Amino acid sequence: MHLPKLTAIALATLAATWAGGPALAQPQSSGNEIKALKGTVEGLKKQLQDLRSQQTSSASNALDQARIEELRKQVLELRDLLQKQQTAQLPASLAAPVAEGQAEEAQEAVDARTPASKADIQGLRTDLENYKYDQSRLQERNIPSVVRNTKIGGSLTLGYATANPAVQPTSSAGTTLSAEERKNGFTPAVVGLNFSGNLYRDYEEGKNLTYRIAFQTSTNLGGSNAAYNSTGQSNTEGTQFNVTDAYLSYSFLPQSGNAEDPLGTLTFGQQVIPFGQDAQAIDPEVKAVIGNAGFVSGLGLGKRQIGLILKGDYDPYVDFTNNYRAPLLSYALGFVNGNGANKQDNNSMRDWIGRLVYTLPVDYASWFRQLQIGTSYYRGYSALGSSVSSATSNTTYYATKGLFTRTGFDLNWTHLPYSISYEWAYGKDQLYKNATNLTTNPDLYKRGKGQYINFGYTWGEQFLNSSKQQGKFDDYWPKSYQAFVRFDTWDPNISEVTARTSNSDRKQYITTLGLNVFFAETTKFQINYLHTRYQLEGATPTLLNPGSSNGIQAQFNATF
Repeated sequence: MHLPKLTAIALATLAATWAGGPALAQPQSSGNEIKALKGTVEGLKKQLQDLRSQQTSSASNALDQARIEELRKQVLELRDLLQKQQTAQLPASLAAPVAEGQAEEAQEAVDARTPASKADIQGLRTDLENYKYDQSRLQERNIPSVVRNTKIGGSLTLGYATANPAVQPTSSAGTTLSAEERKNGFTPAVVGLNFSGNLYRDYEEGKNLTYRIAFQTSTNLGGSNAAYNSTGQSNTEGTQFNVTDAYLSYSFLPQSGNAEDPLGTLTFGQQVIPFGQDAQAIDPEVKAVIGNAGFVSGLGLGKRQIGLILKGDYDPYVDFTNNYRAPLLSYALGFVNGNGANKQDNNSMRDWIGRLVYTLPVDYASWFRQLQIGTSYYRGYSALGSSVSSATSNTTYYATKGLFTRTGFDLNWTHLPYSISYEWAYGKDQLYKNATNLTTNPDLYKRGKGQYINFGYTWGEQFLNSSKQQGKFDDYWPKSYQAFVRFDTWDPNISEVTARTSNSDRKQYITTLGLNVFFAETTKFQINYLHTRYQLEGATPTLLNPGSSNGIQAQFNATF
């Protein structure tokens, strides 16, 4: 057996390696000693291979096998020690040529060690100054300048509508006088423009002061075929450019950027009132259905008001993986004039409004995710009776004021691709005391009630969180589609005791089938088919008051 011989060779090699340690520190002899160590290791490996070939017939000898493994470990240790000495003790100028198979030094590393000349530094300074000048000129010529941080946005809405039976040519047939019945036509364009930004940024606590100013065109043609703007001047083109939003908003709770922190704002100015779901979606860019529910206009909820409204939430649940935030409670409480947008109030009493929304506390994977239950209440005063002129003060005023209330309940569940929303609203208005009102409503209170339920199904990638976080080229956005059906009922006066003679006073049932196509994040096309049925209560249908009607509405909306 050759085990003693091999063990001796291994020990001799190890001794030579230890002895070679100090020698490797001398640049003159380090190369020869490293070559000697390599030759010893290679010879030792060859002896080990020969031993294994000779020991094939006696592999059952456990002792010899253990010695072979011990010798193999010694060979590996010698090789590791040799590599460490080559790397640690040789100068950097000698290490590269000694290492076998090592790639040449990268050009980037060589450039990093090369010092820059004075001319190089001066050239870089010149290039930077030229770039600064070009950017400054670009901003002066092509970018508008503002004093405060400002974001500019807007929207464009174009539409087409049909009606069957056709709209009859009467003085009150919509907003435009016509020579004959109108079966179809393009609807007036609606253009919006808005500005928003920061007036004060709190860098310590995040209690910022922001603002928003928004404008929108509208038509208001009456029987004289003329419209009047806010200054009272006649506009024969029938277009008005009105202020919609105009408010300041103060964050009384810090906006740290952490989604787990509650939010709280105090908003002062002209704004949308926080009542229900559909009444807050009065701008084209946020509407899922082209037309609002019947009770929104019937109860006067689709209006902006001037006042002070506090909003916030409590105990938000956050799923950072899916970018999902759902507060346990959301609240709103405010005081407003109650007479609509861009107007002084018509009495000395303020209207007040409150809303509370509860979101079911479940995780993102639950089927009950985004299940919300809300309730709203509005109480205010309106002017009653015809105008009365005062001979002494040369003024005109209403006879008196009357109390009105609005109560609402809503339920919303959105779990893509499915969505269901339900809303119920009830209104009670005090009437002016005269013979007509005493006949129709003996208690001098008019009560209206409406409700709707909407079923929706969405397919496509636009609303998926994975798609929102995915990088896209320029303004590309995946298309998505949303189909829905809505059943809407509205009764403007459930307490009326006399027969109703006009469809505007009768109970109506509206079924809407619709499709929304989202081309981009801010561009959509909507088409709705509406079937309306009126409760005639035994009356004979006429062209002005048909028993039912059908219509198609198509609308394109782009927001920038």
